[in-house]
Amino acid sequence: MNSDLAESPFPHKKKEIFQIKALLINQTTHIFPNMVEVEKLNAVWERLEKWYADNHPTFTLSVGATPADIIALETHLGRAIPEELKASLLRHNGLNNIKKGQLLTADEIKDEWNNWAGIEDLDELESFNEPNELIQSCFFDKGWIPIDADGGGNGHLIDLNPGPKGTVGQIVFLYHETGGEGPVYPDYATYLESVANELEGGEEEDAE
Repeated sequence: MNSDLAESPFPHKKKEIFQIKALLINQTTHIFPNMVEVEKLNAVWERLEKWYADNHPTFTLSVGATPADIIALETHLGRAIPEELKASLLRHNGLNNIKKGQLLTADEIKDEWNNWAGIEDLDELESFNEPNELIQSCFFDKGWIPIDADGGGNGHLIDLNPGPKGTVGQIVFLYHETGGEGPVYPDYATYLESVANELEGGEEEDAE
């Protein structure tokens, strides 16, 4: 027997209690639709923190961004960023020495976005990749938010303006010569999980 119902002072109201609980769960899921992704992201960061502590104990992970940094980033981009990215930046504002290059800080995200969004005649640039309906058919879309950089002009981006069959928050990859392609990951938490998998699997850069 459900302990909550067994202790209820209104045993004749069991049906109503179930209905109220179901309503509260549905409302919470509606208000915080990405909580599962945020919890997954925090679990991945725990893996990353443990890996660095075990393998490079003298390497200091960056402190988190401030709420003001997040507000400044969103203001600069002209749009809200996903809760998973906010949670990641607030926990650690960027990370060097990963196989993909480096996770960008809030300020570096602005700089990298500026580099692409500020290209002259951007609208006239065409992607050289196979078109699909999952992402916008363009070289770079201003709804793509950079999250890492490999030092060669390439990197992963969160897609906040997907194609008609795509999903907001999916991850695309941008080649500096051919444009965006993908999606390559379904969301940011899954992307970060791949970073942890690479480190735990021995695919690492030298920590400094």
